[in-house]
Parts: sequence; structure tokens; C-alpha cells
Amino acid sequence: MKKHFSHPHPLKLSVPALHKDDEYEADVVCSGCEQALIPADPVYTCSERDCEFFLHKSCSELPRHTEHKSHPDHEFTLLSEPPEHSLYYDCNACGDLIRGFSFHCNKCEDFRLHVKCAFLAESVDSKAHKHTLSVEYSSRQKSEEGGSGDNMVLCDVCDCCLTEGYWFYGCKECDFHTHLVCAISAEGPPDEAKEEEEEEDLEGLSDEQRLMLASIKAKDQMVKLQFQMQMAQLNAQTISNLCRF
Repeated sequence: MKKHFSHPHPLKLSVPALHKDDEYEADVVCSGCEQALIPADPVYTCSERDCEFFLHKSCSELPRHTEHKSHPDHEFTLLSEPPEHSLYYDCNACGDLIRGFSFHCNKCEDFRLHVKCAFLAESVDSKAHKHTLSVEYSSRQKSEEGGSGDNMVLCDVCDCCLTEGYWFYGCKECDFHTHLVCAISAEGPPDEAKEEEEEEDLEGLSDEQRLMLASIKAKDQMVKLQFQMQMAQLNAQTISNLCRF
């Protein structure tokens, strides 16, 4: 049993298994990082019956205090939930609401990060671009020479707006910009060698395991489509707002 500051009850360690009729891993998320549980990845669950609390083992070991390059002058404290009286507790990296753990600046009341964003890779190799992409901690709108700086910067993957002030991945050499999620989820040209390798891996699996893997892939695609729809809606709203002025 383990005690953790984020939960009042003792926690027990378990390892999610892969079962045909068990959607436990796909539908249940970690109470810390808000990411889905993964089969064979150790997770803490509440020892009390009917208490739905799940915590990745790695999330249970997060430091209580840390620093970050995006906000170098102040220290961050790990919070298990949004502060009391927080009406809209969003992440300064991606702009999404924080419902689980967060790293909160000890000095600035309005600067906080998702756990997943705080440990985001500083550089990634994406299928969307030939060069390694580096994270930029504050997107700014381009301005033409002599312009007012109101031009929008579009994501080169989904063609939707990059929201000013939030993080993005970019290549300065090519003036390439992309949302954080787009850089990671971007689809490249078909890789025939990889597809053949995946087919070989499937040969040793039972029908039950094949069904579960197909279900997981389908859900991944659904998440990507939902994100693209949200970006499209945000893009339309931004353009509408600009047209009012």
C-alpha cells in the first residue's frame, strides 16, 4: 500500500492486463496526467471500493517542486487539483483545461502547466517535416513589414490558427510551425517496410488480441479527428472575431 498527497485513501499497485471485453485501459485515465492507462504499465488504484482513482506509478513519483525553461525565474509546485475558486484553470502551454495534476508557479497566480506539458520533449522528429522540430514557448503573430502585426500564423499540418501565447513546435530554418499535438500525430507518406513489419507482428497474435489492437488504433484515429474538428472550430471563431473589427 502507498499513501499519496493527492488522495485520502491508501493506494495499491496493479498492472492493467489486455482483455477482449475489458475497456479499462482505453476509457479510464490517470488522475494525475489525464492520459489513458496503458496495458502492462503499473498503476496505483484506490484500495476503497467504488473509489475511482487511478494514478500511473510514474505520476506518483513526480517531484513536488520543479523548474521550467518557459518560466525560469520562479519555482513550480505540484498541485493535485486546481486551486479553490479557480473558475477557468487552463494550461499556459496548450490552452486546454487542467482537471488533474498541475505545476503551478509559486509567484504568479496565472501561470500553470499540465504535467504532460511540463515534461514535453524540447525537440521532436515529426513525420510532418524533414527537420527536427524544436519547441517554442510563446507563439507570436507574424507582421508584414510596416503592418500592424495582426496577421495569423497557421499550423502547417492542420492549417488552423496557432493561438498567440501558447507553445508550438517549429523549424526556424524553414519557417515551419505546428501545434504541439499536430507535430506528434502527423501522418507521413506510407512506409511500406513498416507496414510489412507490422503485418509480421500480427501473425503471432490471437484473434482476440488483434481485435483489441484494432480497437485501440480506431480510438487513436477518433482522438485525432476530434482534435482537428476543435481546431477548425477555433479557426472559424478566430476569423469571425477578426471580421468584426
